[in-house]
Amino acid sequence: MKAFIQSYKGKGDYRLHGAFAHLLAGQLPKNAVLVPLTSEPSHLRARGFDPVLGLFGQLRIARWLTKGDTDLPQAQKDRHGRLQTPQSFSATLPRGHARIRQVILLDDLYTTGRTLYHARNALRDAGYQGKVTSFSLIR
Repeated sequence: MKAFIQSYKGKGDYRLHGAFAHLLAGQLPKNAVLVPLTSEPSHLRARGFDPVLGLFGQLRIARWLTKGDTDLPQAQKDRHGRLQTPQSFSATLPRGHARIRQVILLDDLYTTGRTLYHARNALRDAGYQGKVTSFSLIR
């Protein structure tokens, strides 16, 4: 998996984006809203694609979260640095979001969980009160 992430994200080999599509389709409940943790604008420009959207793009996803740029990518930080990362997500909820019982945050790689906590907090700050869980391809 380390080699996969290095090739896919580090070297920008987008051809790998569908490598796990057949496994992901049956793993997630159909009644939950799937919300991907998207890339920072600067990473998207540099890489040319969003790795999370590439991995989960074949699923029915809801783009509720927007991520702002941070000073340094998570991959370049140690554990302490990752845990100190400030909030960089904002959320825009659709009309009728109060009827949605569960959101599953989608991410490619779980290390400290800080990114997921920030995403959850952004949803809460925007007014979402349902259940928030996560699914990461790699942990």
